[in-house]
Amino acid sequence: MLTIRDVLVMAAQQYPERMALVLDHQRLSYRELDELSNRVAHVLLDSGLKKGDHVALLMSYCPEWLVNYFGIVKAGGKTVILNSMLKPHDYDTLLRDSDSSVLLTERSFARALEEIIPTMGGLRRVYERDTALFEQLLRDAPATLPDMEVDAGDETAIIYTSGVLGKQKGVVHTHSSLMEAATIIAPGLEQTADDITVGMIPFFYLLGLAVVALISVLKGSTMVLMPRFTPYKLLDVVQQEKATILVGVPAMFNALAMVDEATLQDCDLTSLRVAFTAGAKASKDLMAELERKYGLTLCEVYGTTEAVASVFGDIHNRKLGTAGKAIQEFRLLDDDGTEVPVGEVGEFVCSSPQMMKGYYNAPELTARVLHDGWFRSGDLFRMDDEGYMEYIEKKSFIIVTSAGTKIPPTEVENVLLTHPAVAEVALVGIKDGRGNQIPTLFVVPRENTRTTPVDIRRFCSENLAGYKMPQDIRFLESLPKTGSGKMDRRGLMDMYGVRVRQ
Repeated sequence: MLTIRDVLVMAAQQYPERMALVLDHQRLSYRELDELSNRVAHVLLDSGLKKGDHVALLMSYCPEWLVNYFGIVKAGGKTVILNSMLKPHDYDTLLRDSDSSVLLTERSFARALEEIIPTMGGLRRVYERDTALFEQLLRDAPATLPDMEVDAGDETAIIYTSGVLGKQKGVVHTHSSLMEAATIIAPGLEQTADDITVGMIPFFYLLGLAVVALISVLKGSTMVLMPRFTPYKLLDVVQQEKATILVGVPAMFNALAMVDEATLQDCDLTSLRVAFTAGAKASKDLMAELERKYGLTLCEVYGTTEAVASVFGDIHNRKLGTAGKAIQEFRLLDDDGTEVPVGEVGEFVCSSPQMMKGYYNAPELTARVLHDGWFRSGDLFRMDDEGYMEYIEKKSFIIVTSAGTKIPPTEVENVLLTHPAVAEVALVGIKDGRGNQIPTLFVVPRENTRTTPVDIRRFCSENLAGYKMPQDIRFLESLPKTGSGKMDRRGLMDMYGVRVRQ
């Protein structure tokens, strides 16, 4: 198995002048990416970094993120990958928890952390990539590959996620576990060096790191970074760069599917061939509309930070409304640990080379999800008689009513998304102060449309089973999003908290 270092070295040798990274007018070839990351590696090694030392990476979504990431890899460091959307007190906790000895960041983050950093005895050095001092260090460093032994089995990353257990914890991955995922997905997309991938997901998410970055470097493709998504900005980027692959989350593709036909008639989108999505359940109807309007094939993958790429619907083997077929050993289990029959819902439990080694410094948490080589995802699936896997919901997001019935929110949301006046929607269980969950529907109307709670309630009664009916309907201008663009259910719960029913 290739290491992450190997794939960049090979790409730079084979495609030295091909564009690796594009962000607006900034362009970086594979030769430049390789040489700049070599310089970063030498800066780290000259500062005393030893193989296996933890280097925290906290940067915005830009080419320099990947330059510094590969620099850490080439220096033999273990990258502590931090979400750039968090607050200073979060970084205080995560930098301490991860035992980071070096922080690679930017001036804006360093200023926000200036009161915290001096209190961290284990943090030896802080480098700000957008300063004259760091730029001079890079100019003075060699552009050659450092002499550092890097093996596929080496631990290479600690990626913080709230994931399965709902609290931040560091997921430890090796070179082989991350490269295994990239190697499995690439053929299913038929990705080649001629592809131009628009990445709408930051690298600190595995969808961005594994699919946008590692697959592109593995194949010598070009990555076009899009830090701020809007449908109309994306249309401009696709036309300007002749993009062939789009990588994003369902909410982004929902928005694209809703773009009016008149706007699309004025766009040349003939270069597009694949849309790749993950992170949430995609709407079957809207994804069919996306394919029709844009003339592309939608591919979906399911995975977690702990077990990357578990279910995959590739360009030749997919079924809209499902995440595809399992690409690793799996079971669907009920609450008693018994396998459920085909057609019934169970928790997805898997075993594969793409799995994490465990949570960093958290053996008790690791033991809660890893058992004899099997990972309990906390996610519910149903498999049909053809082997296609339909994602139902996270067990923790299932709404349990006072009558004991269970409502998977996405089943309700996908119905509401067919309403002509609904742009976005979320169904959340809001506690009523007595331990009950009130199914509460949050609706974002489409532009230039009019609708009311009465209209939405009538639509629900006509299209939903009685037990799935929302008991409260609220209109919002927008839904809270995570850094990857996914709808933030926990954020909605936190914002609206415990509500006492009148």
